[in-house]
Amino acid sequence: MKSPEKQTRLLWLDMLAMLALPCVSAWYYYGVQALKLLAVSVLSAVVCELFGSILLKMKISVGNLSAVGTGLMIALMLPASAPWWLPVCGSAFAIVAAKLPFGRVERLPFSPAAAGMAFLTVCFPQLVFAYPKVSPALSGTGVSLAAMLAQNTSLSLSSVRAIDMLTGNFPGPMGASCILVLLGSAIYMLIRRTRLFISVAGFLTGGALVALCLPRVASLLPSVVMELCAGTMLFAALFLITEPGAQSEKPLLQLLLGFFGGALCLLMRRFGAFEESACFAVLLTQAVRPVVEQWLTAASKKRARNETKEIEETKHHENA
Repeated sequence: MKSPEKQTRLLWLDMLAMLALPCVSAWYYYGVQALKLLAVSVLSAVVCELFGSILLKMKISVGNLSAVGTGLMIALMLPASAPWWLPVCGSAFAIVAAKLPFGRVERLPFSPAAAGMAFLTVCFPQLVFAYPKVSPALSGTGVSLAAMLAQNTSLSLSSVRAIDMLTGNFPGPMGASCILVLLGSAIYMLIRRTRLFISVAGFLTGGALVALCLPRVASLLPSVVMELCAGTMLFAALFLITEPGAQSEKPLLQLLLGFFGGALCLLMRRFGAFEESACFAVLLTQAVRPVVEQWLTAASKKRARNETKEIEETKHHENA
């Protein structure tokens, strides 16, 4: 049987394989600038984990590749025009504040990447949501799909080309805008890590339900499509809600928490202060996970006691 450390490394290898597609997409649309942001973000995360582990006299866990994954995720959720220090701050916060204090990477209360992105969103919203136009790359500031939804409740697909949404030829997070690429990552997860996909399905179902109930587009189906394609919704479903270490081991709980997170993401996007709130929705979902786990465990034990009692009563009546 594989050790927990080896299992964690293998899981993160699969996560990195999934992240490779968004990285290629970011490079294709934004060129060398995207690669620079990815490099400084990963380097910051690795250095913070290495020196943080030494200072705290913890086992150095850089080899499990979790820091590399955290750095990539934070950079991919940022605009390609972001200053180099922005992903550095996000990755440093993710490792120092949301990972190292909790010890083992196999069991974390929160997604470090979601925590790092939440920190940047609160502190530097004007930079986090300043998405450049895709063509020509980094020329001026464009309007993201999430911002368009927030500004115009009667928005329809006629004003946005579906092919641009699918291919990522639209202002937005540099690694979370190409839906076709993210669908490729989803297929990889479905094949390699089927169990993780339970959370993804719950997350997208919860978001779709809110989009149906509170449409911001003239027709219901376009409302669902645009809400799920906007911002970091699909990216969060694949990488944040499923991040290793912050996942429940029970399939039912994965589905329920995923559904709650997706619904909360759309509600916060609809009524919150920011055009995109996926990172906050993920953190709140993971915050309630221990309570729900405790409740389900207690309910399961109570049901087992009742079944045992019924069996004993049945035997007693048969003997009588």
